[in-house]
Amino acid sequence: MLNLKDIYDELHSLGVVGSGRSFGDFANRSQSYLSSSLSRCRRPSAEVLLALIQNINDCLDATIEAAALSKSDEDRGEYEHGINGLKVLEARVWGEIWQRAGSRNGYSASNR
Repeated sequence: MLNLKDIYDELHSLGVVGSGRSFGDFANRSQSYLSSSLSRCRRPSAEVLLALIQNINDCLDATIEAAALSKSDEDRGEYEHGINGLKVLEARVWGEIWQRAGSRNGYSASNR
């Protein structure tokens, strides 16, 4: 199960968000969303996960464009690292959505 802290930590390590407050904005929620959800041990809703995917995709598109325009090999390498990290995170978030959808329909990984 993917939790908010894991998502935040990855986005923070990639430099996408600088604080819990900016994470709330990134998730299309209030700036206190992360701290409030963590203190209440809430997991992200499907709506939040979908908003995160949309914003990760927007960030991914911008990073790919910046990498293409970069003249420095060092900069391109850093962009590629970010692109790979964003793609992995996007896949993990989609996995969480599909896991939830499957469990609601009576399916699990063991049924497949």
